[in-house]
Amino acid sequence: MTHPSLVVRALAVSALAATLAGCELLKHNEETATVVNSRILRMPVGEFFDRYGRPASHVETPDGGAAYVWNSSVPEARPGPEALDERICRLRLSVDKAGRIAAVDVQFDAPGLKSTSRCSEIFAAG
Repeated sequence: MTHPSLVVRALAVSALAATLAGCELLKHNEETATVVNSRILRMPVGEFFDRYGRPASHVETPDGGAAYVWNSSVPEARPGPEALDERICRLRLSVDKAGRIAAVDVQFDAPGLKSTSRCSEIFAAG
């Protein structure tokens, strides 16, 4: 029979590990948001779509702006099961009535080709 204090300790260690992993994830998300925002905030939305591809969807907002969901293209993959590549970046773009990107929300950021962030790879200055 397992001693109750061992179970409690194991749960505490698991909770601590999850908390620390969450801190790293939050740090990663903040870094990604900084990279993305520095590259595309205030950019005309038409220029964004010309450069990075068409949106997946959009809705007009009551204030005369719009909200878009944008998915990056999937990088090339080898034929076969590996071709099911989900290394994408998904953003929600809020556009003001002047047609400029006013806010960006990173909704999904898969590991990239060379780093832990596909979004950072796409929007890194270069």
